[in-house]
Amino acid sequence: MNGRIPNAAAAAAVFLAVLGAQLALVAACGTDIPFHDQWNIEGQWLYPAWRDGTLTFGGLLQAFNEHRILWTHLLNLGIFAANGQWDPLVQLVAIAVLRAACAAGLAWVVARELSPRGRVAVAAVVAVAFLPHLAWHNVLWGIESHAYFALGCSLIALRLLGAEDPSPRRIAAGVAVTIAGLFAMGPAALVPVALLGLAMVRAIERRRMAWKDAGVAGLLLALALILRVTVPEHAALQASGPGEFLAAAGRVLGWPHAQTPLVALGVNAPLLLLLGLRLARKRTAAHGEDFVVLLAGWSAAIALATAWARGGSAELAAGLPSRYVDFIVLLPLANVWAAAALAREVAAPRRPLGVLVAGAWGAFLLAGWIGLSAEVWRGLVLPRARDREAPVRLMQAYQASRDDAVFAGQPLLLVPHPNLAAVRAVLDDPRMKGALPPSLQPEQLPGPLSRAARAVVAR
Repeated sequence: MNGRIPNAAAAAAVFLAVLGAQLALVAACGTDIPFHDQWNIEGQWLYPAWRDGTLTFGGLLQAFNEHRILWTHLLNLGIFAANGQWDPLVQLVAIAVLRAACAAGLAWVVARELSPRGRVAVAAVVAVAFLPHLAWHNVLWGIESHAYFALGCSLIALRLLGAEDPSPRRIAAGVAVTIAGLFAMGPAALVPVALLGLAMVRAIERRRMAWKDAGVAGLLLALALILRVTVPEHAALQASGPGEFLAAAGRVLGWPHAQTPLVALGVNAPLLLLLGLRLARKRTAAHGEDFVVLLAGWSAAIALATAWARGGSAELAAGLPSRYVDFIVLLPLANVWAAAALAREVAAPRRPLGVLVAGAWGAFLLAGWIGLSAEVWRGLVLPRARDREAPVRLMQAYQASRDDAVFAGQPLLLVPHPNLAAVRAVLDDPRMKGALPPSLQPEQLPGPLSRAARAVVAR
């Protein structure tokens, strides 16, 4: 049998598992009520500008906070135009497809050099890692497709540009995809950092620098810095000094054991050992290892950037916010790969001990994942599933009364925007008449995509 077929089947299984789990979570907890920045970005600007003809391509390229989210704008405009109205529930279904595709692509690339048994193991680990509950913020907030455009572009770019001696055509494709990622979300700007890190690893191993690879990565990093946006209001969220930065970095790098910064060393021990032995020239890279190293480097770079940019915030002090999980999860996944590789490479007489140590480390990692999962299920999924329509009821009451007291004392996740004036502006904008989400105009027949989305999630 062609070796690609089992790998494609494993990737397809990951896609279906992640998609099914995510659609189930959307069915249990999702609504069509916009949340936070959606009111500003979509309701106050994107759709009204589209409807009155003032939207420009330059406007689509502008930054929101630190991110340029061109592909999200285009996706949302396409949904809006095809559907005839704004519907975050349709966006959530689209996000589920994008996220499942990213998970399947990751499994396909990592497992392609492995045996059928190895492919099954990779598929199972990736599918579990991409179960949607720990990334609930991105999964249940309709504007968050930019996370998966960035993730997808970055995975493709790392695969193309991280190859040994890539061809000019491959380099051109990798550069194009990296640039596309720069217009998806900020984390894509750190792809060249990971590429430079791999170039340094290879240079130390081989006692020579691959200047072509480093040059391409350096040019992409320069472009990322040119496109970088600073938000003065966010300066207060930055780490105030080395101590706060290191504590925040430990929490992020130590995920899923995010409460104890020093645990980061244990979580990342397999990867540190694997790289240490490789740099000391006591082992050679296994097939597919450089891609795993790139994943780890990119995820670690995101973790460090997050610790610096948000290290002074209250939410990072409490652990890793869920919107970062699908980027940071790549680091423990790379460590799982490293632990398995090291266990296989142990000399035969000591291999049972190596397998035992790797298994104990894996159990430690799994315990953290289970603990975080239990917190999310108790604190978010089950309460929301028991009263899924609470955001709809509150928003309909506010729409009828325009009384801010409707949201007084409500949990933050049930308040559509910190500044309710933004919500009122959308509700009162004549350009949005007839185009509000279905729950806010129940007298009208929902658009075709709205009906299809509700059929998919059994609404």
